[in-house]
Amino acid sequence: MAGGILWLASYPKSGNTWVRIFLENLFRNGTEPVSINELNVVSFGDAQRHLYQTLTDRPVDALSDLDLQRLRPALQRKLASRNETSIVKTHNRIGFVDDIPIISLDHTMGAIYVVRNVFDVAVSFAAHYNGTMEQVVDGLCRESMHTPTTQAAIVQYLGPWGEHYRGWTSVPGFQPLVLRYEDLRARPFKEFSRVVKFLNLPQNPERVKKAIRFSNFDEVSRQEKQGGFRERVRTDQTFFREGKVGGWRKQLSADHIARLIEAHGDVLRELRYIDKHGKPTV
Repeated sequence: MAGGILWLASYPKSGNTWVRIFLENLFRNGTEPVSINELNVVSFGDAQRHLYQTLTDRPVDALSDLDLQRLRPALQRKLASRNETSIVKTHNRIGFVDDIPIISLDHTMGAIYVVRNVFDVAVSFAAHYNGTMEQVVDGLCRESMHTPTTQAAIVQYLGPWGEHYRGWTSVPGFQPLVLRYEDLRARPFKEFSRVVKFLNLPQNPERVKKAIRFSNFDEVSRQEKQGGFRERVRTDQTFFREGKVGGWRKQLSADHIARLIEAHGDVLRELRYIDKHGKPTV
């Protein structure tokens, strides 16, 4: 393996894109914010259709989900063989489909994992995919949870929210940098400085502060309003919607909260999203 793959992993709607935009501004170190439509530092995503098209003569639209899954090891081997590390975005879980690994750890040199309170994920997920809260809560607890192949991306295997986190953080000998979305919001300099240290980059506080400022929610939201965001799933949606912590309190019913705690209680406690009595803390 040459550079290998450094995964930027998360469940959908957990802050993955925010970290990508921070890294873009950090590496470019420009005098003004980088366009959100020109993200090249994390230029690869394992759901990008065009990457799979380079591995087959058949149109991607003619391939089944299993056909695409069979191409994953070759794609990840290709990305890992570059002379420099490939930082690759993923929402996939660590696991197998048809005995084929979704994430090839043999081609992996590390990972940054962003986790967000499942209550807020549910609200953002529902808005992003135009689903009902009932559908979303059910999906966040379902083993077969996935996003289907579309014109925007190929199939992504998510599974339940808690198992997604466990899968990425419980592999023996594999220690990703775990970032809580809530900590990124509350203490951005401290948390993003951890990213810089994890990447073995020189410590430059002023550069980090500028990258944080250039990637904050107000800035990326302003850019989206002015010029759109080409990665959004639907043209009638706003990708950078609110980014709030605790917005779920006005939108989730007591039943939805109870179901999510029943399914993910251990992980919610470990991540301090609920206390030992099961009461939400964030």
